[in-house]
Amino acid sequence: MTWPLLHIPVQQPLAAHYIEHQSSVIQSLYEFHPDEDVEKRAEWLDGAEHLRADRSELAQVLRRYNQQMNNCPAVMDAIDRLVQSEALVVVGGQQGGLLTGPLLVIYKAVSIIRMAQEAEARLGRPVVPVFWIAGEDHDFDEVNHTYVLNQEPAVQRIRIGKPHELRAPVSHVKLEVSAWESVLAEVEELMPSTEFKPALMEELRQMAKSSTLSDAFAHMIGRLFGEYGLVLIDSADPAIRKLEAPMFQAIIEENDSLEEAYAKSEQDLRTMGYTPQAERSEHSANLFVIHEGERQLLHKENGSFVDRHHTFSWSKAELLNKAGACPQELSNNVLTRPLMQEFLFPVLATVLGPGEIAYWAQTKQAFRTLGMRMPLVWPRMSFTCMEGTLQKLLVKYDLTAEDVIHHYEEKKELWLKSQDELHLDDRFGELRHDVDARYRDMLSVLNDALPALGRLGETNHAKVLEQIDFLHHRAKDALQKQHESGLRQWERLKVTLHPNNKPQERVLNMIMYACRYGEGWFKPVMDAPVVWKGEHRLITL
Repeated sequence: MTWPLLHIPVQQPLAAHYIEHQSSVIQSLYEFHPDEDVEKRAEWLDGAEHLRADRSELAQVLRRYNQQMNNCPAVMDAIDRLVQSEALVVVGGQQGGLLTGPLLVIYKAVSIIRMAQEAEARLGRPVVPVFWIAGEDHDFDEVNHTYVLNQEPAVQRIRIGKPHELRAPVSHVKLEVSAWESVLAEVEELMPSTEFKPALMEELRQMAKSSTLSDAFAHMIGRLFGEYGLVLIDSADPAIRKLEAPMFQAIIEENDSLEEAYAKSEQDLRTMGYTPQAERSEHSANLFVIHEGERQLLHKENGSFVDRHHTFSWSKAELLNKAGACPQELSNNVLTRPLMQEFLFPVLATVLGPGEIAYWAQTKQAFRTLGMRMPLVWPRMSFTCMEGTLQKLLVKYDLTAEDVIHHYEEKKELWLKSQDELHLDDRFGELRHDVDARYRDMLSVLNDALPALGRLGETNHAKVLEQIDFLHHRAKDALQKQHESGLRQWERLKVTLHPNNKPQERVLNMIMYACRYGEGWFKPVMDAPVVWKGEHRLITL
């Protein structure tokens, strides 16, 4: 199989420059680079075991969680391998979205697995793939919906309701059975009848027994990728929190120094002409606390740690004590999460999307403040799925996928114009030009002979041209109706390959492909060669 490239440039400037290996960006904002530093990063990790959590304790926690969510022999074997002192990790993550969320989540999992395989072959030592489910995040609205194509076809949103309005971590939000039933009913109605649909619906019914979005997400990702040894971790797992207590204490103890470190990295970014991707308010502790069920960001004020509403206040000593005694009540933000991953795992590389690559540039000095080094940043692989029926339409209309993505309206207009045997644009253009010219001649005569008719003549002139334009548009509408079938095929190409004017992977959910091609629909993606330089590839299903 071939994997043709699609020209879909990385839009985030800093991420694009990192991928292009601009030396000034790499040296100033990042620590290592996949082009040349894989062995160097592995060597650094070998001398930094004392900075990390105990491997055996971590393995016990991972084993317990994965036995519940992802109980596959390959996963258990991967966790056993992680205990070995020479084992390394490739990690990446996402919030647990509804029905796995957009396709890019699937491609991130694929990237983690394939890049771990690639690194293991290169280094000759175990490299374990780990998917970090960001269950501690509280932005439920970001993950409570997903998009599929209906029968028109058109992009349609599927959404699950939240039982309360608390700003609780997603992994703490218990969903109602009726909410899951509503989602399944909508999926049942939207998905076409295929040989794979009954099995898909049964799998979704099993998934819907989960009490949270994070658990449902873990079950689905485990079902898809467990055979490849993809180890799952939920950042909101209380057992993981206990292991993280020493790092929470380090972040609290060094909080002022970390704030200076983030500020230094952000100043470096601005000096180089970039805008920091992650917003950081002045005196933020870059930690959250779970208080009365809600996730509240901590700020420093007069030597204390407070929330924005000043409903509670802790001294540094009190917060350090909380971190040791009740670490499950603390939570990282986007700038301290990389530090926590580094504490838990021997991270050879982290798999990131463009926006993530940009905000990780704000963490280099923070890593160094804690005696750590930022891992290799490995850009996620990107794909667009092409079905055989769409390929036939491209041939029929003499198009490429890039034509649909970048030149859709232009190409569609040219095709529609080619169907116009009456040459409507030319005929109406000539008519309008002739009427306009002759009317102007008439107005010139009237204005000289009968000046009082000037204003009336101008108004009438505009109305005559308006009526010509009206008939022109109605004629074009009638022409389009004659070609509705063809235009629907054009629209199908558009909403499938570039839905909502965005890359397919950022919008559509994978269940539409699972329904048409079965649970293994993504296997061609698993066979694609490992690349990391921003290449976007076309996958034929």
